[in-house]
Amino acid sequence: MGSMRALACLILACLIAACVGAPMTAPASPTGASTPTLVPPTPTPIPRVKVLRIGHTRAPDVLDPARAATSAELATLRLVYEGLLAFDARGNIVPASADRWELAKDGMAMTFHLREGLARADGTALTAKDFELALRRALDPRLGYRHYASALRDLKGALELDALDPTKTNAEQIAKSLANIGVQATDDRTLVVTFRKPTGYWQFVAATALTFPADPQPIERDPDFWWGKPEGHNGNGAFVFRSIEPNRRIVFAPNANYWRGKPKLERIEFLYYADASAALDAYARGEVDLLAGIAPETLPAIAANAALNADLRRYPAARVYALGFNAARQPFDDKNVRVAFSQAFDRAGWVREVMRGVGKPYTRWIPPGVPGASAETPGAPAFDPTAAALTLMNGGYAAKTATGNIQVDCAKLGEIKLTFLNSPANQTAYQFLANHLAGVLGCPVLLEPVEPTAFVAASRDAKTRPQIFIASYQQNYPHPREWLTGLWTCGSELAIRLGYCNRDLDARLEQADRATDAFSAAQLYQQAEDLLLADAPAAFANYGENLYLVKPYVRGLQEHLASGDVYWAGEWGPLWLYDIDLARVPANYPQQ
Repeated sequence: MGSMRALACLILACLIAACVGAPMTAPASPTGASTPTLVPPTPTPIPRVKVLRIGHTRAPDVLDPARAATSAELATLRLVYEGLLAFDARGNIVPASADRWELAKDGMAMTFHLREGLARADGTALTAKDFELALRRALDPRLGYRHYASALRDLKGALELDALDPTKTNAEQIAKSLANIGVQATDDRTLVVTFRKPTGYWQFVAATALTFPADPQPIERDPDFWWGKPEGHNGNGAFVFRSIEPNRRIVFAPNANYWRGKPKLERIEFLYYADASAALDAYARGEVDLLAGIAPETLPAIAANAALNADLRRYPAARVYALGFNAARQPFDDKNVRVAFSQAFDRAGWVREVMRGVGKPYTRWIPPGVPGASAETPGAPAFDPTAAALTLMNGGYAAKTATGNIQVDCAKLGEIKLTFLNSPANQTAYQFLANHLAGVLGCPVLLEPVEPTAFVAASRDAKTRPQIFIASYQQNYPHPREWLTGLWTCGSELAIRLGYCNRDLDARLEQADRATDAFSAAQLYQQAEDLLLADAPAAFANYGENLYLVKPYVRGLQEHLASGDVYWAGEWGPLWLYDIDLARVPANYPQQ
């Protein structure tokens, strides 16, 4: 409403100006002497271009939808491409390129119906075959590292294809396996995906970058680097690439052929800075309109500046932290020990001292703002230093002192070692943990800083995996399965690193993933999270916060802030409606 009033005032001002003719002169004086012509001062020109300039400290690398892995890559591609479905700011599934979809009664197939008249940025027709090709390409083992291809493993034939070694399998066999994948365009506007088992959640996968329809022609012409040039992208999103300058700037222009119509913004610019301090200086000078990647250490300077503090947007992030225990190594193969260490973990102190006040203590896994979260329900054993010592002593780790008192038997507990990537920040974090845990339990806690290559090698070997380490996770799509099945089932990446396997949890998640009724699925995922928390494979610590600075003349996006905002505030909202109030922009705002 505020932007409409400003626009109305601007129109009124123009109408009034139009009613005034040539500059007026004063009437002649009675003596006949003339007076000078009165020329009004030249007004400062009002910018006529609507540009949203976003400052970042993390630049994308590979802009290929099938291989994109980082938040920088995925958020950049979401401006230029649109999948079968999409997420809104609340994590709900909404229509996108497909305006409707349905799951078969037996849960073995899902059908997507494309909206009529879909086109690429150059105006050529976009059909169901393009989405079929996108999914097949995302599963092609010859592409190399494909971070999210595992999300497609429930497709019929995907596991068999994923098992092929492209260095030992001929092209004909790979092509045959690709042709057998459960993805088929039955006509120009209908795509059917079939599953190897009943699947109730696949609409969430359909909203990820895995269904972004990259144009096959540029890929064929330059398979190794088509994605690094603007002309390589003939997408179907709200914007198009105008220019790509690696680690410096990416410029987007409106897609005139977008099915929703041309966006209000005439340009979006991603500007990249060397560090958070340089980015903050650029924002303060008015060179960017939205600042992402605010470092916690800059918060005091922001708080001390009234203008900057008024622009600060701070809200829960879909990112969590936990102190992970290696359940395959003593003493953490004992649930009592895991529970005791969870009780010994001062989460409030951790957030205050290590996270610099960014985030909130949290004993659950699925964070607030994510569908399926139970943020108000107690989770893992919370901080209770007295209970922590009692849990150990009652669990068989008790010793009598010379004076007859009972205390934790440190010898029986064994060596406790915190392993971490060696850096000043990690040294501070793990020193806090070591001092704190030792103070609560009365047993020494050792520090083991290692170099990155050594840490990776140790994590891959079951015999050398760290005993305790900090784990963090940031969601890819807002669904409980993303937070549970893909991370905590036996054989999944995080579970392997923690030496953790709970067959009861696996069975519950299998039921949830197969449920075709949304209510039943939600209940089963809730039960699975409760089961996980009770088993204490980690001391779940806190959720993070999104920190952004947004100028007051940026319109629309602040009504669509989401916990899933990773790369910029409002990135999951209706981008095509975001706007700039030109009547309020500063003097150094772009004129063209």
